[in-house]
Amino acid sequence: MALKLGCVAVLNRTQEEIDQNIPFDEMRRREQQFFRSHKAFEDVPEQYLGSEQLVKRLALIQQERIRSTLPSIIDELKKEVKSKKYELKQMPPPVNSEMDCWALYTDLIKKYREIINARIHGIYDNEMQFKIEEPILNKSYSSQTTTSTQSSNDRNDERIAFQLYNRQKECREKLHNCFKNFFTSQYRKIVLKLLEENAGVALPNFPSFSIIEQLYRAEKSKFQEPCEDLIQSFTEYLKLILIKILNEVFTEETSYKYQLTHRLTDIILRTIDESEERCSNDIKKMLEIEERVFTLNHYYMDTVNKIKSTFEEYNNNSFKLNRTTRTSSTYTINDFEIDVSGLSNEHQAALDIQIAISAYCRVVEKRIVDQVSQLCYYWFITQCALVLDSKLNSAFTSANLFEWMREPFDQQQKRENLKKSINAMEKALFMGQNA
Repeated sequence: MALKLGCVAVLNRTQEEIDQNIPFDEMRRREQQFFRSHKAFEDVPEQYLGSEQLVKRLALIQQERIRSTLPSIIDELKKEVKSKKYELKQMPPPVNSEMDCWALYTDLIKKYREIINARIHGIYDNEMQFKIEEPILNKSYSSQTTTSTQSSNDRNDERIAFQLYNRQKECREKLHNCFKNFFTSQYRKIVLKLLEENAGVALPNFPSFSIIEQLYRAEKSKFQEPCEDLIQSFTEYLKLILIKILNEVFTEETSYKYQLTHRLTDIILRTIDESEERCSNDIKKMLEIEERVFTLNHYYMDTVNKIKSTFEEYNNNSFKLNRTTRTSSTYTINDFEIDVSGLSNEHQAALDIQIAISAYCRVVEKRIVDQVSQLCYYWFITQCALVLDSKLNSAFTSANLFEWMREPFDQQQKRENLKKSINAMEKALFMGQNA
């Protein structure tokens, strides 16, 4: 017979010997005597005879088997050790004392503060910097503006500085668009009506200042809505993005994550609401201040003088040129498109008022945009986002934090079991590698 593992002859016990419970040493002696006295085994080598040789043979087979499979066993053991260590590393840091708890909490708040500071000061990750799609050259300006607006209004965009700028720019456009076109024929009729109503108050070429105040009062009521929209828009955005960053900092699924982030979220929302209220109060005061018609800005008189000089230039050119020669009567001065044709002497006083109210409203527009932008930055960034970490650090005592953050018993047991498994496997690995 072909026997892969070889063969060894042994003497089995008879039923009588089993019943007599003969000791092993006696059976071993009888076996040796049997093989020496039996002629069939005279030429068989000693290494193939007896239970002692069988034990040696089995031990040798086992050793050979172990040696042949040892490399694969070591590889599997290494993989298992690596897997256990990774599982241990993924577990949240152990929190077994108030000191450990406070250190972990302050590290998380520090990380939260650093991310917010980076986003406010324009330091973004590479992935965030490419969120805005590059405009395609063959698209029109309007399509590029639409794409940019959609991107800038992304509520989940963490680029705080960029988002604040876009909302300020949107506020500026709303303020700019809320004014009437002061140089239309319809608006001229309104001015002429006021001049007629104020006849006798002042000389025709020196209209009453109250006319300017009346016209400005109608425009002033339009300032409030764009300012309120800016505050509301940035309040909603800041609440969403600061809570989003908070959840990114507390990424690990810990036993304390929900209740701790829930409490921190309440503090963040309350702080933003307080900033919103204070910002709204300051903007309300600012708009009340703007009820007075006043400016020292040179832009006002520059605009007035430019429009008047252009009108005089147009009149002089019209007088000198032949009737067959055409000259443009539409001018653009400081963003104003003005048609100076068809102005009779009786309309000159109305034109002066139109020039004054348009130039002054543009001054107020620029002044409000700057002030409301500065107030929003001061209350929402300087007095809110940049100091939020100090409020979070002082919100709880170390005893409160330890009560919420200490490691549960089952998690402690899991950690200890993992450590024991890793130690046992590393010892086995050491023995196997040195076998």
